[in-house]
Amino acid sequence: MKLTSYGCAVFFCFISFFNTLDAADKEIIKKPPVSALRYQVTKEVPQAGLTDALLALMKKSKVPTDNLSVYISDVNADQPMLSHNIDTARSPASTIKLVTTYAALKALGPNFAWSTEAWARGEISNGVLTGDLILKGYGDPFLVYERYWKFVNELRDRGLKEITGDIIIDSSHYKLPKHDRKAFDGQSFRVYNAGVTPLMFNFQATRLWLSPPTEETSSEVNLKLYPSSNKIKLTNQLKLVKGRCKRSHGRPKLSWGPEKQLLVSGRFARSCKPRFLMRLISEPKQLAFDAFKQFWLGSGGAFSGKLKSGQVQKKDELFHIYTSPTLGEQIRLINKWSNNVMTRQLFLTTGVNRYGAPATIEKGRDAILAVLQRQGVDTKGLIIDNGSGLSRKSRISARQMAQLLDAAYRDAYMPEFMSSLSLPGLDGTLAARFRNEDLAGRSHLKTGTLNRVTAIAGYMLNRQGRRLIVVIQQNGARTSKGTKIQNEILRWAFEQ
Repeated sequence: MKLTSYGCAVFFCFISFFNTLDAADKEIIKKPPVSALRYQVTKEVPQAGLTDALLALMKKSKVPTDNLSVYISDVNADQPMLSHNIDTARSPASTIKLVTTYAALKALGPNFAWSTEAWARGEISNGVLTGDLILKGYGDPFLVYERYWKFVNELRDRGLKEITGDIIIDSSHYKLPKHDRKAFDGQSFRVYNAGVTPLMFNFQATRLWLSPPTEETSSEVNLKLYPSSNKIKLTNQLKLVKGRCKRSHGRPKLSWGPEKQLLVSGRFARSCKPRFLMRLISEPKQLAFDAFKQFWLGSGGAFSGKLKSGQVQKKDELFHIYTSPTLGEQIRLINKWSNNVMTRQLFLTTGVNRYGAPATIEKGRDAILAVLQRQGVDTKGLIIDNGSGLSRKSRISARQMAQLLDAAYRDAYMPEFMSSLSLPGLDGTLAARFRNEDLAGRSHLKTGTLNRVTAIAGYMLNRQGRRLIVVIQQNGARTSKGTKIQNEILRWAFEQ
């Protein structure tokens, strides 16, 4: 079994794999969960109006009240203390990650882990593989530099010294349409636009190294790709300038030339310190191959073959399995830092777990909706799309998001879920918010931001020690206005 659950890791022993039977699903339909009943009771309760201070701020900011949805409630109360447009389906931006991560926790369990495999096609004798090495991934969201390096070096630890054939990458675990990196906003080099792939190295991001010349007489900025690739030719068009190092100097413009060369242009000051720039440059398979080759040769292994695509066959032999960090560890990275491609990998894994391989977008959506329905969350009109929030199609109401948060709060996996959210003033996407206020560190919240969309959702422990469910959605105004509105509502809730 390639998608596995592990009870114990090196330092920690986790709870057992969560399993749901079809019979249990039918039983829950007969007897709705408590959370579903609670929200049915509150559905007919008149909405508590917006505060005068908030209405004044919205009027000053020229933000119509129709563009805002708010739901704030004590977790132990049957009625919200503040509700406004709670049944209007809105774009949630990245707060939809709460839906994906909670559903994944319920479907997979917090100790779930991913596998990455190495298969041998040919005989291995005295450390020499006379044939090809096949790499097969199953959607590990966090196969970053040090972990991929570990995977490669584990092959050396097992005695493999030389590969005489080629590296074959098997991507058969996914069945998806071709991903267009520029489709969402035209920013094809930006890491948040990465597509998903079963063997995803370093979020599909290449590191572009920039540094000033070491010699005073030189006028050329040093550029280098990590991992290096013989498929990409760098054309350095950066202009070296004098003066202080500005923020723009760390953001050169990237484009493709007529002969598929990577053009790097802009300005870079001689006073700038060396830095890495993370960008989407190589295709996923090529990037995984280039990194493997660099790590393999760096470990002393021998290889002179090339990259091929293919699938594991019956005659191939499994040589090694690398196991990822657990889901319980990975959702902290997903939610605190709002990582889109990690979320999409998790979204697909949830579908595979329920419906089998290969992974498809439809399986992911159906699996997540099934989990929500079992937990009593109303899914009518809810649109998950790709599960990450990097979408203009996703829709969820404030009431539905509150139902999800209520279900998660009363769940056995609540500690794992809540601890994955950002702490205002301390970490994640909210590290700079409320830093010098009493509100700092008193909430676990997930942010969401798109062009003219701001949202925030999660839990707050207010000044009186009351645990609150908080959902704020604003569509239509600029981010800065939406953030001010959020802050006003959060400060009000903190004092209740």
